[in-house]
Amino acid sequence: MDESSFPPYPPGLKGHQLLPHLREMQRNPLSFLMRLQESFGDVVFFEAGKRRACWINHPEGIKRVLQDNSGNYTKDTIQYNMLSTITGKGLLTSDGPLWFRQRRLEQPAFSRQRLAALDQIVLPAVDRLLERWQTAAQNSALLDVDSEMMRLTLEVVGKALFSIDLSDSASRLTAATLTVLDDIVHRVRHPIGLPRFFPTPRNLKFHAALSTLDATIYNLIAERRQNHQRSEDMLGILLTARDEETGQPMSEKQIRDEVITLLIAGHETVASALTWGWYLLAENPLVWERMRAEIAQVLNRRPPKTDDLQDLVYTGWVFDETLRLYPPAWLITRKATQTDEILGYRVDPETLIILSPYTIHRHPKFWEEPGRFAPIRFSPGHEAKRPRYAYIPFGGGPRLCIGNNFALTEARLVLARIAQHFRLFLPESAEIKMDALVTLRPHGGLPMRVDSL
Repeated sequence: MDESSFPPYPPGLKGHQLLPHLREMQRNPLSFLMRLQESFGDVVFFEAGKRRACWINHPEGIKRVLQDNSGNYTKDTIQYNMLSTITGKGLLTSDGPLWFRQRRLEQPAFSRQRLAALDQIVLPAVDRLLERWQTAAQNSALLDVDSEMMRLTLEVVGKALFSIDLSDSASRLTAATLTVLDDIVHRVRHPIGLPRFFPTPRNLKFHAALSTLDATIYNLIAERRQNHQRSEDMLGILLTARDEETGQPMSEKQIRDEVITLLIAGHETVASALTWGWYLLAENPLVWERMRAEIAQVLNRRPPKTDDLQDLVYTGWVFDETLRLYPPAWLITRKATQTDEILGYRVDPETLIILSPYTIHRHPKFWEEPGRFAPIRFSPGHEAKRPRYAYIPFGGGPRLCIGNNFALTEARLVLARIAQHFRLFLPESAEIKMDALVTLRPHGGLPMRVDSL
């Protein structure tokens, strides 16, 4: 098609018009994006010199990028390039043939059969948490639910995907994970800074945290090789994989990249969602009572099994609604490779595409009272009225998160099991603020009181 026939660029901000907004863009990007819609609509264009970006906040536009013309949009963006300094070319950041090969290779680890057995891994980890919480409840002590969920989900992903017990090292590894992820956010917000090879306190802390993660992973690989242990878990799949053309095994570095990607992405995102889930349940007692009544009716105090989740319908809606209001992956970026047309506007090659699950999940055109916590939105009658891409907590299209069903199964089991034993309350003086970091997290953690039921 003749490029001159393409329509004009979207409305937006250019050059000097961006300057008054730079501070808010850095410190509160979600507030900035929400205000953009009020001023410009569902498609907003940014231009600073030769750099162009386009924010799209409409289901049809999102569908165009993630599904209908996904081959035109790569992950060669600052977001994923910064993440790759930690994860290398793992599944999250890779593109093209490498991504396709790795995705096909790793898919069996998330099969229905393996998900059906996830309760055997989740419940022991939750029961260890319940033992710790019993002491806190007896002493009326506050718990940081954010760190508690991080520790829990790390134990689950370690056992489920790699057959390793991380219960003793979970606190150390979650601290290392947060350190490396927070460093990425700092560098994006402060692009003019010393490179990582300079021995500043921040850089030294980053390298120490990344070394902790690397040492854990390389030791895991070495132990599995030495034991000659054959396993159908994710690590076994990666170690036995062979290139279809050369017959060569996967390099040690590529195995490391895939493991660290799954280890970090597989626990930090689920922990974020569960943390916000407990916050929302504490703030909405009627929702809590309805969820608790369903759990009691279905389970009658026995531990939940994966098969029970089909009957824990409202509990599932609670988590779905949590993902709507607080999607862990609040930002999705792509880069256009060819000229395209989206919602009647022109998109040039090299344009940065910005999508935000957080903002589309709060779009008043598709969500009535978008700021209200209302799990009933996910009943079949309500869901049928919404466009598919108005709800994208796991992305969409070919790059739909490989672990989406794993996360949904794990989270619902965790909610049900904990709700059988404890109710969580916010301190009266609590002021919970949200940080839009790599994922959405409560600023300074989430202190809560747990009461035995």
